[in-house]
Amino acid sequence: MSDHPIVDINMFVYNGEDTVGAAIECVLAQTWPAWRLTVMDDGSTDKTAEIIADFSNRFPFIRAIKHRHNGGAVASFQRAFWHGDADFVMPKSGDDLLAPDFIEKIMAVLLTHPATAMCHAGGLVFGGQADIRALYPPSHRLHAVGPDRLARAQGVMARYTSSPGFWGVYRRDAVDRLARIRYRAGWDHALLAELALYGEIRHVADPLYWRRDGGKPVLALARSATERGGRGLNVDDPITEPHWRTPLLTTVLAHLETFSVARVTAPERDWLWQSTIEIFRSRWLPAMQRECATLRAATPAILDAVKFGNSVRSAWVKRELDSLLAIAELVMPASALVGTPEISKPRIADQTRATEVA
Repeated sequence: MSDHPIVDINMFVYNGEDTVGAAIECVLAQTWPAWRLTVMDDGSTDKTAEIIADFSNRFPFIRAIKHRHNGGAVASFQRAFWHGDADFVMPKSGDDLLAPDFIEKIMAVLLTHPATAMCHAGGLVFGGQADIRALYPPSHRLHAVGPDRLARAQGVMARYTSSPGFWGVYRRDAVDRLARIRYRAGWDHALLAELALYGEIRHVADPLYWRRDGGKPVLALARSATERGGRGLNVDDPITEPHWRTPLLTTVLAHLETFSVARVTAPERDWLWQSTIEIFRSRWLPAMQRECATLRAATPAILDAVKFGNSVRSAWVKRELDSLLAIAELVMPASALVGTPEISKPRIADQTRATEVA
């Protein structure tokens, strides 16, 4: 056993009484002999804590941590990255499952290719009584290799879509270089793009990662991230950061923010910023135009809601709306903005001043 590197498996769960038992069992069934499991209960209010306690009582090598408050997926994933001291770390959700040889096959790649920062596996979607609903296509696997770190990051931006490309085993020395995760739509996209700067990303083609019920709509994920980042503030409150309303534009913003603090040279940063604009404009331009239209439709109500507020509140809302506009103008060419409902800076400023007078 001492010949095998240890993998820190850090599982996070919230109100997962129906799934956490199976998630723990799939870890116990792993053929890789050297791992440590820590189950992080993110403030569950159901029977999750009792189920975890039963496992930790029967298996002393399973550690349980109970958080008092539910911090959401972003905070849980950040904690999962930081916990432990093994050279390899594997964040794990409390509902998805793994094939018994998931870790063994992924570790074979990581040990064969020491420049690899993360390796994941192919995946499938299941539901109910483990009925297989779909296989993820090859396009959902990431392969960003080679000595050019900018090209690796560019490849991730151009290709990454969703799970299973995110759930894998990470090399700790690469993870430790990552920026802190922001509560933003697209945070996982930006994280993997930065990770590619610090090492290669590879995959095992076999469908070893089993995702329960598939993914959620991107708008729902964006809304959830903002809710947690707002520390309980209703996302429909006018002062709440409005970026959740435009999840694809906000994904671009997440990359720009991440690259602003990435461990790269100034010329590399400029190149990454420009590549971000070009790649996501190519991938999502029509959808981002629709997001702008939706935002404009919501803007009058947002401004009207602060009509009788104080000047600080009005200025804050204007600042947040203007930040969204700035990203839209940066990402989308002028020709793409033609016909897009206008959210002009003067218009927002004028309406904001009107609310201050009122």
